[in-house]
Amino acid sequence: MSGTAVPGASEAAGPAEGIRTRVKRQLARRVGARPGEGVTVLIYHRVGGGSPDELDVTTADFTAQVDLLAELPPGRVVPLDEAVDRIEAGRRTPAAVLTFDDGFADVYENAWPLLRERALPFTVYLASGHVGGEMRWEGSTAKAAGAPALSWEQLREMTASGLCTVANHTRSHARPELLTTAELDACNDDVEQHLGVRPRHYAYTWGVPVPLMEAALRARFRSAATGEVGRNVPGVDPVRLRRVPVRRTDPIDFFRAKLYGRLIPERAYARIVATAKAVGARA
Repeated sequence: MSGTAVPGASEAAGPAEGIRTRVKRQLARRVGARPGEGVTVLIYHRVGGGSPDELDVTTADFTAQVDLLAELPPGRVVPLDEAVDRIEAGRRTPAAVLTFDDGFADVYENAWPLLRERALPFTVYLASGHVGGEMRWEGSTAKAAGAPALSWEQLREMTASGLCTVANHTRSHARPELLTTAELDACNDDVEQHLGVRPRHYAYTWGVPVPLMEAALRARFRSAATGEVGRNVPGVDPVRLRRVPVRRTDPIDFFRAKLYGRLIPERAYARIVATAKAVGARA
């Protein structure tokens, strides 16, 4: 699959996307003017992958987003380790962390040049068993067609820059109910063998916490990230970090709203989607 972005703005892919974008633009008008306290961990999956999936952000939109992040005051976009340091130290200073789940090759092709140029740190939560092959599993953003995965050579280049942190996302992208210590350790072993570092952070697949595995996670990692929407302030459980998703239908004002206020637009949109699904509409 080509890494070329879908031409045009986010609304270009169809009427449904246009509606979502317009709704978000209206919601973003409710945002405050002050940065949200604590750490905002942004979730990306794909960039410019050419699919219609909501988690496949166009390269043009991603460029506008990282331009906004690059304009923030120094110390506002930080590596994941520094973010955890701040939380543990009781600091409520606003900060943003960029994270990419799974390990799609289009992150290297389309996101990496922009991040490198702007010197923005980021984390890749890697499903290590797919490296060098195809990204394909139930519910993946590649769907049944599959999509190229990152290679170890690409990962070495990004980590050598000092900007990229590689973290654990299981070896096979195991479903939450199938999460085992073997999956965790196999991913850690793969990363250590190929990159010379052992992951210090983990992200739950599908964002679903697995309480029975928390002891194993605490023994292996500094943090574990969920899909629960929210910011991370002092007192948050490090194996229950909250995150904020970035989607292809997010206009730039809605993206900016993710960094400010109380995530009111994001939560309001989630309620609208939940209501639409409850009555059988496509959201």
